[in-house]
Amino acid sequence: MNRAGAILLIGAAMGCRRPHQAAEKPLATCLEIDAPTAPVGFERPFSITARVTCAGVGRGRIAWRQIAGASLRELATTDDGFGVTGRGPGFANAHPGPLPWGVVPISPRTRGEVTLEALWTDGGGHRRRREVQIAAAPRARGLSNTAIGTRVYLGGDGWRLMAVPPSSRATLDLPPGPASLIPDLAGDYRLADARGRELVLRAGRYDEAPLDCGRAGCHAAITEDAARSPMTTVLARGLGPIAGSSGPAFGPDYPGCALACHATGEIGPSDGGFTDVARELGVPADRPQRWEELPRALRRLGGVGCLACHGPAALPPPTARWSVLRTDVCAVCHDAPPRYGHVAAWQATAMAHADRDTRARSDRGCAGCHTTSGFLAATGARADRRPPAEAEPIGITCAACHAVHAHETGGPPGALLRAPPPPPLLARITGDPRVAVDPRSAVCLPCHTPDLEAPLPSASAAALWLGRGGFDPASGQPLVGGAVHAGARGGCVACHRGGPEELARGAGHRFAATPATCSPCHTKPVPPTDLAARARRLWDTWQQVAGPSASGSAPAHAGALRLDRGTPLGRAAWDVLLVLEDPGADAHNARYARALLAAAEPAIAQAATRVGAERK
Repeated sequence: MNRAGAILLIGAAMGCRRPHQAAEKPLATCLEIDAPTAPVGFERPFSITARVTCAGVGRGRIAWRQIAGASLRELATTDDGFGVTGRGPGFANAHPGPLPWGVVPISPRTRGEVTLEALWTDGGGHRRRREVQIAAAPRARGLSNTAIGTRVYLGGDGWRLMAVPPSSRATLDLPPGPASLIPDLAGDYRLADARGRELVLRAGRYDEAPLDCGRAGCHAAITEDAARSPMTTVLARGLGPIAGSSGPAFGPDYPGCALACHATGEIGPSDGGFTDVARELGVPADRPQRWEELPRALRRLGGVGCLACHGPAALPPPTARWSVLRTDVCAVCHDAPPRYGHVAAWQATAMAHADRDTRARSDRGCAGCHTTSGFLAATGARADRRPPAEAEPIGITCAACHAVHAHETGGPPGALLRAPPPPPLLARITGDPRVAVDPRSAVCLPCHTPDLEAPLPSASAAALWLGRGGFDPASGQPLVGGAVHAGARGGCVACHRGGPEELARGAGHRFAATPATCSPCHTKPVPPTDLAARARRLWDTWQQVAGPSASGSAPAHAGALRLDRGTPLGRAAWDVLLVLEDPGADAHNARYARALLAAAEPAIAQAATRVGAERK
């Protein structure tokens, strides 16, 4: 494993747990710690050394303790704590659960990152604390194009290295643990697993990857989007000054550990990324200069540009490009709780498992709401990223709601939240002056609005929320109710923004609607309702009336049942299902849900009486 050392005056390799502590000025830089910045490897040994650099200060001693991360093995100190040795955590401890086939995605949360605290006392009453972070593995997007000098872990069994670039000396590291490989030269590395399934890794350096995506006939609009993107300009704005910036946002103590997410490349490996090129040019990466003073080669790698998400080297073959839709691509920066908990919060949602059922990935209308590629195709974003049948489920990922390429959002310039065209039911509602829908709800509505042309309603939250979608069983006329929550500022996320309290950022990606989100408007607790039980009783009665053909799977829309909305009984069933298909019906619009059930009840009761009489 490539090992590089760094003098740590604050923080360490990644994570930025705390800002620089400006304690006693005379002792602020007396303690220097030399620790690995490159990943040390799972269950591989590492060492740390420290020294006191201020004249007239006693050497004292250092007490070490682990304060975060998976438990380290064999952690020991020597020389009054000025020497530390240990062994990185095991792979299974850092990355629990089954692994996807191919390149294993690794985020700050799953890279085996641990934080050690050093407490130095000089014997004269002075004390200083330092935090040091050690990581076992580099981050990985899960894509098949990767950086040289960066270890790649592989999910699957029986891997063999079939071919490497000329003069490469790369070899596979085999179990215990998953197989892994460090590409040492640019080019293709062809591997095969025990079943003969092939994987081609394309390796290269970040600084050697051509940034000509904006050529005529290629990605001109995407390149223009990237130039204006907050991610692309984050480092330039922070180091300032640039046009539109009021000055350096990061300040003189900008932590170099943030470069892992504010620039391209990893910290430590010789991958041609920002910190690697800075090291080659003699620029202190942990204290970058002002933006305009950086060498052009570094400005090219500053910010989160195309390569930060898509990786270096050539793009994967078309059959592998679907993997860029996985949340793992964003997780390399946004899965670092408690500071960045977007992915951790998302994983607790139903969206994270939306395509777990194989039926949800079918072409029978399910994929548009249960898969990321299906949603993008259905909403007109793109239709060329469908995963192969054998791919693992990935859920509804970041790419479904967020468009890094701003021109794809369908919203106003600069918007990063997708704004697809409204479904037909919503298109009809938005023309109603009595109902104002916050535009930020647009990305939610395609999957949470029933299709009036479908044989059964599904995912009916928006219909209940806006008081639309039902029918009077007797006349067939639309049942229209009030939209009591339609004016909530922020739309859906006005209420669906709850999440784990321990997360500093991204907790709202749990999308939970908690009592706390209701309290600003509802001064008294909202009483529970019996709507769900009442709807279930009506549905059970309807099934008995309709006969054996009406029984099916749960949810009803996933089965083969078809309703005849040309009959009062069919329209009554539709109204009942609108309530059943929305688990939050009582919170979204209890009054409209009661109206739907009240309208359906007489038609179902009459049919039950008639069938009962016929059976006698």
